[in-house]
Amino acid sequence: RLRRCAHTPCPLAAPMPDIDRVRFLWQRLRQQLWWRPAVWSAAAVLAALASALADAWVPTDWLPPLQDDLVSDLLRIMATSMLAVSTFALSVLASAYASAATAGTPRATRLVVADPQSQKSVAVFLASFIFSIVGVVAMGTGRYGPAGRMVLFVCAVGVLAWVVVAFMRYIDVLSRIGRVSHTIATVERATLVALQQAMRRPLAGAVVAASAGTGARPVLAQGTGHVQFVDIEALQQLAQRLDARIHVAAHIGDLVHPSAPLAWLLPPEAAADEACLADLRQAFVIGPERSIEQDPAYGLIVLAEIAERALSPAVNDPGTAIAVIGSQVRLMIAGLAEAPDPDAPRYDRVSTPAAQPEALVALALEPIARCAAGQPEVMVQLLHHLHALCSNAPPSFGVAARALVQRVLARADRGGADRADLARWHDEARRLGLLDGGAS
Repeated sequence: RLRRCAHTPCPLAAPMPDIDRVRFLWQRLRQQLWWRPAVWSAAAVLAALASALADAWVPTDWLPPLQDDLVSDLLRIMATSMLAVSTFALSVLASAYASAATAGTPRATRLVVADPQSQKSVAVFLASFIFSIVGVVAMGTGRYGPAGRMVLFVCAVGVLAWVVVAFMRYIDVLSRIGRVSHTIATVERATLVALQQAMRRPLAGAVVAASAGTGARPVLAQGTGHVQFVDIEALQQLAQRLDARIHVAAHIGDLVHPSAPLAWLLPPEAAADEACLADLRQAFVIGPERSIEQDPAYGLIVLAEIAERALSPAVNDPGTAIAVIGSQVRLMIAGLAEAPDPDAPRYDRVSTPAAQPEALVALALEPIARCAAGQPEVMVQLLHHLHALCSNAPPSFGVAARALVQRVLARADRGGADRADLARWHDEARRLGLLDGGAS
């Protein structure tokens, strides 16, 4: 993508490739269910039509004998069967997606839809149907000679074998997709990638600053939504051309509106041209909902929603809540173990407040603890997982975990929890060193 100012070109900006934004949009495209079937169907059309070119390159006497009706009959059988298989595959996936939204959370459905194995299966079935239809039509026009029919026959046999393998893999997909465990694992994988990326490039390479400083000019958002992506590199290049400094006010996941500043410019007269301000706003991708790809905190929230649903009286599934707690703690331990990349670019003209990763502890686990007051086994597992987090994370996470335990136990006391359970939780927290007076 070439960056350009809206309406009138910015006199200080030049077209430049925006690799990070292209990568972000590519990740979003890969999550769409239609793109693989569309690409593979186009390839199937090209393969069916290109087979006619073989008559100009392959001598007829090199070919084994082939009955004229064999290819057309095979293509008709494939066209009839693949239409039914494609319809069946899509209907089953639609049911699986609905089940994932019901058993887990609707926020995880987009990640379940993006599962590459299910997309590949549907793409194979649809592409084989398109290939057979185009082949039947082209055969009817008489465009194929002996060599073209032989190449089309070989392609049809290859496509048929491809369909058989895809169908076997699709059976495995059906055994997993839509289940709560599969949804949890899908969200965990996406969150881990985002968390590791955030740890490898802290603050996306920007400079740490508490505020923009006095006299900075706010650049307000023009719509309402959540920040899904911030192009720090584009902000750095714009700041260099404006000979200014930019302080990021709206971070990934934040809610913005026309009265909320996206960024602050210093000095304030650096971008008097409204077109340059519009160019700055283009560095912020704003959507109606948060996105896990660049927002690991949202992934932890989605996991917490799955646990909250599991702990609701209508479901009453404490095992799923315990599995989610394990997933969240595993994510934080694995993500925090990622070392910063020393070769990552640094942007000295873009600043942002210091990150507070320890806030992820309360963000991920406090909603679950609030719903688990009536589930003693979940509370005990929560304490043990917090102890594991304290033992494998920086000291600031231990402070956040102990503060969370105090709030959870105080809330349980105010909520009228069973006195025996409450005493057991206090004793267990002291034994694990999560309350004052416990073991270190």
